[in-house]
Amino acid sequence: MSPSVDRRTDIGVALGLIVICAAIIIETLDLPPGTFEPLGSAPVPRTTATIIILLCGLVIARAARRPASAGGNTGESGNAGEEGDEPANGYGHALVTVLLTLAYAAAIHMRLSTFAVLTTLYLVATIGWLTGFRPRLLPAIAVTALVVGFGCQYIFTRIFVVDLPGLQ
Repeated sequence: MSPSVDRRTDIGVALGLIVICAAIIIETLDLPPGTFEPLGSAPVPRTTATIIILLCGLVIARAARRPASAGGNTGESGNAGEEGDEPANGYGHALVTVLLTLAYAAAIHMRLSTFAVLTTLYLVATIGWLTGFRPRLLPAIAVTALVVGFGCQYIFTRIFVVDLPGLQ
């Protein structure tokens, strides 16, 4: 894939995300204030959308600075030496990630287990897939997935007092 296509794709995707996040911010302006908590339901999606917009700005700035004549992928994605199969590999990774995400959402919807367990399994599967299930990375992946899965459940249920889907 030529660098100019990569640059245009990066900028195009980032601009698309900025438009979506701007729409989210606009829609959250109409949400009423909370009745049980002082902030209400708007700050979390608004803050998340703002963070995504800022990160997209960084992606656009980085892509704009990338020289058009720099040959191929320079290893920025962590796959140095695999430039030849990058597009097919990237599409395969994206497809599997989408399928794993749909399976995760379905499992949560069907309440197959608790949020923490399902999130941990989802993260192990997704991060493992994206890193090629390299044995040296599996302990770090497992620890990260456990901390995020069970940490998010604790934060959502004990601090934000959100009823998460799952077995109750």
